[in-house]
Amino acid sequence: MKQSKTLWKRVGSSMQPHSSEQLTKAIQAAKQYGRFYCKFVTANDVGLTNAHQEGLHIAKGAWNIFFEEEGVKGENKDKYVKIHIDGYYPFESRIIYYGKGTRNEYRITRFWTNSPYDKEQQVGNLVIFIPLDSENLKVYIFDTEEEIENFEETFSLSLINNNAVYFAGEKRDTDLSEKLELRINQSAALFEEFPETIRLAELARELFMEVYRRKGFDPDKMLLKWIETEYSVFRAIEKNIYKPYLIEPFYELDPLLEFASSALNRRKSRAGKSLEHHIDFIFRKTNIPFSHPGKTEGKKKPDFLLPSSNEYGDQLYDPNNLIFLGAKTTCKDRWRQILNEANRIPVKHLLTLQQGITVNQLEEMQDEQVILVVPEPYHKAYPESHRDRLWTVAQFIKFAKEKYTV
Repeated sequence: MKQSKTLWKRVGSSMQPHSSEQLTKAIQAAKQYGRFYCKFVTANDVGLTNAHQEGLHIAKGAWNIFFEEEGVKGENKDKYVKIHIDGYYPFESRIIYYGKGTRNEYRITRFWTNSPYDKEQQVGNLVIFIPLDSENLKVYIFDTEEEIENFEETFSLSLINNNAVYFAGEKRDTDLSEKLELRINQSAALFEEFPETIRLAELARELFMEVYRRKGFDPDKMLLKWIETEYSVFRAIEKNIYKPYLIEPFYELDPLLEFASSALNRRKSRAGKSLEHHIDFIFRKTNIPFSHPGKTEGKKKPDFLLPSSNEYGDQLYDPNNLIFLGAKTTCKDRWRQILNEANRIPVKHLLTLQQGITVNQLEEMQDEQVILVVPEPYHKAYPESHRDRLWTVAQFIKFAKEKYTV
């Protein structure tokens, strides 16, 4: 955080709480007030694009977090709120609905200028807005993968479309059609126990392709749709299996804590494997040779080795024809884990669902010869000055097919 802004003063002599403490406080506040809006900070949100919009963009579906009435096209409206960040005095921000002319969007202005945050370093971080009342918002920003994932899994959020609106006890909003939601619920009712993660991924693709019989194959868009569908499938199965546990009280704390821990771990396990399963399917569908997982030096097991672990182990095989692909849902810090997983391959590719990172992080990756492969719809979340360094999923497939097609 910046400490040089003269506007900013800490409350008393208190320091910013430790991150784990912040996470606990954020979860407690979110549960206490029962509603919040969260989103990944994009390049556009901090002015790293050629767009002239000011402030953080708010999804239209989150209007009732910030306003009592939805904005009306053709009219502008605004309100002032106090922003509360632990350890600092509250400051004023402006919530605006732009409805005149061609615009139809909500934004929060005077946030970065009045806050302690270096806005350009927030790209890819998760910002959470918790309304305390109509004029006060509690705000948290998390920058580590562990914090972000713990918050997501605690409230079972899907941020595949960048943001989420949470109301306690209400159905989560999704972009899935009613027909697909119906098929998901019908299929979920057939499960009496949780299927393996690979079966969940298969079921998600089967249901999506059953409802949407699309011509052609766009791997960038399909990957995101399958992951979004899988999340809904898992949630429906989870709700069905856990129903008996939620009807009867636990009476004792230990069984309750054990149940909660088990449920949270299962959510994390599924999310961690989901991306790999869908990449595996895409490679098979496009006839790309690969090993999943791969095997390199010692007992290292990179996510994907192309064309195979056997070729990698053959010292006579041309290393220029070897491809390394890591798969990580987030890569803010974890991208470094891939650097020593395949010594014969200096340039490494990393496929991620990360929705934006900072210029500094992108520069570090380039220095380490890491090429980010990001689904094309997510490219707009990255700083415009560095988007030409990103690959799409389709671009990676083309690269691999040209190398291995005789």
